Amino acid sequence: MNVKKSALLSSLAILALCFSSSAFAELCTVGRATQVLWKGDWYKAMITEAAPDKCMISYVGYTADDDEWVGPERLKIKILWKGDWYPGRVIKKEGVNYLIGYDGYSSDDNEIVPLSRIQVR
Repeated sequence: MNVKKSALLSSLAILALCFSSSAFAELCTVGRATQVLWKGDWYKAMITEAAPDKCMISYVGYTADDDEWVGPERLKIKILWKGDWYPGRVIKKEGVNYLIGYDGYSSDDNEIVPLSRIQVR
């Protein structure tokens, strides 16, 4: 393989990695209100910063000492399914996709979805 082609392929691989690893940051819209799971309860919060795989949140009514980075599994989300949005949560990341559970449904209905079907609520 020639040097130019090798360099181009390396650049494309790095670019693809950057886009896939920072995709979750698209959900972390700074200034967006959300709810965060902490010790079994949901708390109102505001997203204050975004990173490739987590959001910095500030809990509503609490001090900056309580601000923290949270991953997708601690955020309330909604999932697009057959044209409608359903509430749920991320169970875990599966490569570039997410294993999600729908609120009020059994684990039999869990599915792996791309980020394009998820929104923070």
